[in-house]
Amino acid sequence: MQNKTTPRIAVAILSSLLALCAFLYDVIGFESASDLWFEGLTLILLVYIYLTAYQFLTPYAFLTAGGALLLFNKAYDLLTEFPQIEYHADKFEIIDTLLDDGSLFIAFLLIAIGITHMMKRLAKQNMKDELTNLYNRRKLSEIELDAFDLIYFDLNDLKKVNDLKGHQVGDLMIIRFAQVLRNSCIKQEMALRVGGDEFVVITHKDRSMPFINNVCKQLENEQISFAYGIKSTTREGLEEALINSDKHMYEMKAQQKKNRQQHLVQQQTTY
Repeated sequence: MQNKTTPRIAVAILSSLLALCAFLYDVIGFESASDLWFEGLTLILLVYIYLTAYQFLTPYAFLTAGGALLLFNKAYDLLTEFPQIEYHADKFEIIDTLLDDGSLFIAFLLIAIGITHMMKRLAKQNMKDELTNLYNRRKLSEIELDAFDLIYFDLNDLKKVNDLKGHQVGDLMIIRFAQVLRNSCIKQEMALRVGGDEFVVITHKDRSMPFINNVCKQLENEQISFAYGIKSTTREGLEEALINSDKHMYEMKAQQKKNRQQHLVQQQTTY
């Protein structure tokens, strides 16, 4: 992780060097004091911004390279304020143009590409659920299948688990269920977390029951149960399918609760 004091140290060193150059203005023979200060302060500002944001830039190679090249360009501009360096730069006009205008153009090009990559990555992250790393509801707009089965899942007794064992155990239950859903998906299918204990899965048409059977098999020896509702639909009928599958899921949940109550009554009668 970038040291928070590094940008300040760099600014202090560069500011000291700029002040020294200004002090030796007549000795060195600068042509313009305003150009010297402008180029110097611009470089110091860019160095501070680059070093402060560096840890956030590193995942984006184009953005990092573009920033570094922009720093080089501003440093070169400052160096050519020195008469001795400017004299040699003028003798090699093509190289000077490449180092000056060329590096600036490439820097902006790399930064533009880097920002594009960053925005795409952030948009993708915005579609992910933080706890489970499944997609969230926003991803429903990018379903690849024209016709599909939509399964609406709801975990049973999550509130009871949270109350009795704590939210950490409840979160582990959610994470485990999400893992099973992800493992059960094949190409073009996707699992999403759309609420606290609610999940939606998009499967190929007529593959909903094999999917559910696979989930049940993976959770066979675990204390995780669920209710579900299924609706075959298309992308155009997505919203209606969400409503209907949600309704079917709650009907199953009510029936499961009724069955448990009947089972308890039978056990009490037996005893």
